Amino acid sequence: MAEDAANRTEEPTPKRREEARADGRIPQSAEITAATVLLAALLAAWRSGDAAIGSLREAMRRSLVAVSKLDLTPAQLGDVLHGMLQDVAAVVVPILAATAVAGVAATVAQIGFQLHGKRLLPDPSKVSPASGFQRIFSSKGLFDLAKAIVKIALIGWLAWKLIRAAEGTIVALSGAAPREMLSIAGLEVARLVGWATAILVVLAAADYAWQRRQHHQSLRMTRSEVKDEVRQAEGDPKIKGRLRRAYQEIAKARSVADVPTADVVITNPVHLAVALKYLPGQMGAPKVVAKGAEGMAQRIKEVARQHGVPIMERRSLARALFRSVPVGGEIPATLYRAIAEILAYVYGLRQRRAAGGGVG
Repeated sequence: MAEDAANRTEEPTPKRREEARADGRIPQSAEITAATVLLAALLAAWRSGDAAIGSLREAMRRSLVAVSKLDLTPAQLGDVLHGMLQDVAAVVVPILAATAVAGVAATVAQIGFQLHGKRLLPDPSKVSPASGFQRIFSSKGLFDLAKAIVKIALIGWLAWKLIRAAEGTIVALSGAAPREMLSIAGLEVARLVGWATAILVVLAAADYAWQRRQHHQSLRMTRSEVKDEVRQAEGDPKIKGRLRRAYQEIAKARSVADVPTADVVITNPVHLAVALKYLPGQMGAPKVVAKGAEGMAQRIKEVARQHGVPIMERRSLARALFRSVPVGGEIPATLYRAIAEILAYVYGLRQRRAAGGGVG
């Protein structure tokens, strides 16, 4: 595993990140959710604290008065219990709703609105003892264990410090009225919960940073994986080479098919051949309808002879046309004069043939 991690030197690609997200592998800290839920519960309880205590006190008073009746029937007892549950629910439900909303918000803030179907499918590795031991003794498992120990130690130390600080107040409560005892006890508990929430928030921030770092490390790639991904995205070079050659052959075949329509073929004379065509009034300048080198040049000349297309040897002109004009392109202005002279000769040759003259 260490050797494999050492080989993963490349940054994860966008495709790798997207695949991980589609699989549900997203950096997420349970500590963030826990701290947010606890903070929401604390704020909701603090906001409704006095009203909630008053409601519970009144509910308790009504319940005790009702239960103290000597002629209380089972039906009336059920009504009393039902009323107690309603009073408790009126206090607890808003706090539970706040914690539920906070938990959902904390989760969505980390992973966004996305359903991960693969996470819902059964995974045999999760119930495998071997996989379980690997998770426990992995770096993540050890980090979670250390995190739990630190959390318990910090909260225990905090509770001890707060109790020591309030020791005098606690001793003085022995002679206080019950309402005063409850008020001071509630204040101390709120202080303890507040400090514990602050500690959990700090731990959650550190845990989230660590989770993101571990997630990033898990997505890092080896050079061979990057090359494979590029090959998949752009296509196998061998296949692309074969396709390129096939396209070239198709282009050559189409090019040769246009040779019979050419007005003249200009050659090197052996290595190059360029077929030109010009339609006055339809073309701005003569166009190259076919060109080729070596074997392709021989094929163009062969087709030209079969269809009676004149072949003229012009070494420098053939090289210039072959280099600068693509098939289907018009000749540049610098070559107008030279091509015009050749086409004039070809047109004159056609007129003499049509008139029955010799090929001189």
